[in-house]
Amino acid sequence: MILKIVVGFFVLAFFETINGIFRIHYLHKRVGKKYAKILSFLLGLIWVFLVSIGLVLWVEPKTTLEAFYIGVLLAILMISYDLFVGRVLFKLSWSKIFEDFDPRKGNLLGFGMMLMVVIPLFLYWTFDF
Repeated sequence: MILKIVVGFFVLAFFETINGIFRIHYLHKRVGKKYAKILSFLLGLIWVFLVSIGLVLWVEPKTTLEAFYIGVLLAILMISYDLFVGRVLFKLSWSKIFEDFDPRKGNLLGFGMMLMVVIPLFLYWTFDF
């Protein structure tokens, strides 16, 4: 189960990285920073939903708790990835990194991580294993 979730994480990290590049290099110029964040959040949510569908079908959780673990592990891996990219690759300060999670500043990453935890649960209940 864990290996399958890690594979799903790498798929999601790839698409979310492309999403971030698209937001910064295309959307910011076309619709402005505020709307770019919203559109990017929605696109990211679609990716999370699609990857979660694949993971729930592939992992086939037997209990609600197992479905919850899928979301929690996926969110932990994505948060770790975001921290790594921000701190190591982009050399951002901790305050700048944590700002990405602050909805008061128009950032939706925190909401996205919360949804990442609950989407596999929703799908588990929907697919009725």
